[in-house]
Amino acid sequence: MKEKAFYHSVLKNTLLDKTNAKARIDARTRSGFTAEKKRIHISRRAVIALAVAASLLVVGSAAAATSLFSREGYVPGRYIQKDADERQASEQAIPDVEQAITAATPKDVSYEIRMMPEIDTDGKIAEWREQMGQPAYNEADWAWVRELKPTIGDVLYDGKALYVTTYIETDRPNVFYYAADTEQQAWIASEEVSYTVPGDAMPHTLELYGENWGNEFTDHSVKVVAEGTTDAFPEEGIVTMTQRLYVADALVDDMLPTRAAVAIIDFTFTFDAAAGRSVAEDAHISIPLSGEYLISMEEWWLPDASGNVSGNAIFRNKPLNVDGVMLDAKIEYRPVGIYVTLTVKDAPENWTQYEKNSLLTAISDWLSEEPDIPFTVNGEEPQKPEHMNYGANDAIYVLLPIYPSDYASVSSLRLDLLMHRIVSANGQEPSDDWTWDFEKQGGINKSIRVSEPLATIEIPIPKN
Repeated sequence: MKEKAFYHSVLKNTLLDKTNAKARIDARTRSGFTAEKKRIHISRRAVIALAVAASLLVVGSAAAATSLFSREGYVPGRYIQKDADERQASEQAIPDVEQAITAATPKDVSYEIRMMPEIDTDGKIAEWREQMGQPAYNEADWAWVRELKPTIGDVLYDGKALYVTTYIETDRPNVFYYAADTEQQAWIASEEVSYTVPGDAMPHTLELYGENWGNEFTDHSVKVVAEGTTDAFPEEGIVTMTQRLYVADALVDDMLPTRAAVAIIDFTFTFDAAAGRSVAEDAHISIPLSGEYLISMEEWWLPDASGNVSGNAIFRNKPLNVDGVMLDAKIEYRPVGIYVTLTVKDAPENWTQYEKNSLLTAISDWLSEEPDIPFTVNGEEPQKPEHMNYGANDAIYVLLPIYPSDYASVSSLRLDLLMHRIVSANGQEPSDDWTWDFEKQGGINKSIRVSEPLATIEIPIPKN
């Protein structure tokens, strides 16, 4: 499934006028076995395609750490996907980000490899192999997996997500290549990540946004890039990280490693959490809203006159009065850039989570192929900032490619919020109460939209 479709899936399941909708979705996502979560990352074919596409994007200008207008497409995940020497050689290295990566250089690396007889204690993997028409697991056939040697690459924390690159040294990297012309075909996924901090022996789990971004290969190794999110990562102290890597038999399943595993590698290392912490105190800006806007909404699983839920999905333009609404913009000054997190701080008493989410999705322009929140630096407009999506629509995360070394040269930084809506769908001009029934009328061409100014955020810049 494409990323946009994944986001749409999340929207579909969270834009519900029900108080417990978010809790249900969050619970299903945390379980790790729902269609909503797995679709974004389980298909090796899709993962590799995404990885290739991401690697072609420009991640920033190196030569020009001082250039504020040549960093389009930069996000930490794409940046760390390239090795340090490759970043330097291609002049894409960003000094502030490189310093954060260097400061987090992992130490105390160790690992343990467990083969299938040790991990398949309930016989579920063996049962799945049989269902897929594959021969029973033979230890001798997979003995070479015991010789795999994981080594650590880069670690980067951006304030919301932790990115880890791992190299699996092997003399059979071709076996891990998708559609390999080999007797065995395998793949590696970082399916579980947890960490502990000094004074707290309880492991904390990272919610994986992607089990990996596709395996990259050299003559002697396989590279795995994993990303995990957490709302409570420490800002200092030595963190002990354990990454569980599944070595899966692709002929059994190229989607879910837990049911195709031939081995599990528990890979442990330590790093300094302070490497990614804010370089200045966070700022909060309150943004009062007023007025009435016509916005495009989707309503899913609407009950009929008898209260029965039919599964229908309806798209419509509806007026939304934002008088009394207050947004909060949390500003974090990280080595990787300036994070702006927008949430609804206050709203009228009659607003449900549905109205709050609909407002945020209208601002983030989820209807567009390229979401748009313009920002200007020193009165000039560089490229679009990057929206960071973490699987929910109760907040907007925007990462501005402005780094600590830029602060002295930035006199003004402004983020413009717009309200977006469709003005023509399949050749029709929607009226205020215009409705489109997906089930009866099919899909909508949502390419013709308009935007209205909503509010402007002046972002303060720390000065030494």
